[in-house]
Amino acid sequence: MNNNTLTFLGIDSGFGNKNTSAYFECGENITIIDCGFTVFQEVKNRFDFNKYNNINIIITHLHNDHAGSLSQLILYLWFVYNKKTTVISNCSNIKEYLDITGTPEEAYELKKDMHNLKFIKTRHVKTLDSYGFLLSNNNKNILYTGDTATIDPFLPYMNDIDELYIDVSRNGGVHIKIDDVYEVLKKIRKKGVKIIFMHMDDEEYLRGWAKNLEQN
Repeated sequence: MNNNTLTFLGIDSGFGNKNTSAYFECGENITIIDCGFTVFQEVKNRFDFNKYNNINIIITHLHNDHAGSLSQLILYLWFVYNKKTTVISNCSNIKEYLDITGTPEEAYELKKDMHNLKFIKTRHVKTLDSYGFLLSNNNKNILYTGDTATIDPFLPYMNDIDELYIDVSRNGGVHIKIDDVYEVLKKIRKKGVKIIFMHMDDEEYLRGWAKNLEQN
């Protein structure tokens, strides 16, 4: 049984079928993490938004596979459900992004943080500022890297977490290459931290590494 804090809507890299996105629920609140171009249809088919009083969307960065249907979802919630969305992001161009995608200001509230979340700036691509975050929910501390080329900004937080959601890839580049961090992950896993791979460019290959990680 999957008892992870986050439930994934997709775990693929930017060229996969289902963009990496996740969510968690707390009472009458739902928080969605990233809203790529495939995510709108996923959430439209999955959720009855009438049951939520608060709908939050965390945006880690503005690549299309993380924000490509953000405006569409905000519009859908506003016009179909008469609900205002809270967008939580530290991205420097988030307001401009919402403006140029035609998102009416009255349909959303923009925040830079929320009470149980701490953004962590990381390095992904030169043209965008990118963030992971530390989140406390249901007595668990989770660390979510977002898209990142390095694990370094997250290492100071590894000693007091229960779950690590980490961007891994086979090929590296602007994402973490699994070969480069496997030994570090083994040490983190031995401390009892649950490690969940995401944004995978070769799922079969990376599942093998994940299996080895659980066995060591």
